[in-house]
Amino acid sequence: MKTSIYLALIILISCSCKSEKPAEFDLAHINFKETIGQALKGTSLPVKGGKTTSWTLAQYDIFESADPKVMKFNGVDVSGKLGDSVNRVIIHYSRKDSTISFVELKVFSEPQVKALAAALDQKLGKAPYPNDAYTTVFSENVQYFNRVWIDPKTTIGHFFTDAMSKEKHEEARLAILNYSNSQVSELASLKGYSSSISLDVREASKQLTTANKK
Repeated sequence: MKTSIYLALIILISCSCKSEKPAEFDLAHINFKETIGQALKGTSLPVKGGKTTSWTLAQYDIFESADPKVMKFNGVDVSGKLGDSVNRVIIHYSRKDSTISFVELKVFSEPQVKALAAALDQKLGKAPYPNDAYTTVFSENVQYFNRVWIDPKTTIGHFFTDAMSKEKHEEARLAILNYSNSQVSELASLKGYSSSISLDVREASKQLTTANKK
């Protein structure tokens, strides 16, 4: 009888351990409630270490990596490079409690630029703002276009820029943030993801309201 109980306990503990396997890292799953350590738990990557090419505000630290383990959005691999320009993710997190506050994704290889744009649409639907988000064509006078997605329930926004470089290569940048945080919104604006995050949110909100009335 005791042997049966011991075997049952061993099986139960074994099943419990298996169920605790960390979820695979995906930028699309970040909700700005987790710490940087929690987000990276299943990647085996250290939070600190390595050089950063970016800057942030005094109250934040930066995790930066080009490792394929963290270069995923909605299950799509966006790792790669073009010449010396390597696709990478930059995660800003609080020095006080390590909570993730702001995510930047920079993509220089054209196949991954296309893949990221498609993954955003698949995950979030068509961007509500601006009106020409899907009709803009690159030309001598048009070197970039933006797409903005917002979620009024979670206040998480995705701010995507697709640009043509001087070398005529398409490259993309994506900012993911909780736009109810005015400090983070200002940081994203300073980094050039928008001339004004708050204005983009307001305009995107208007478009969503109009669409919901139809």
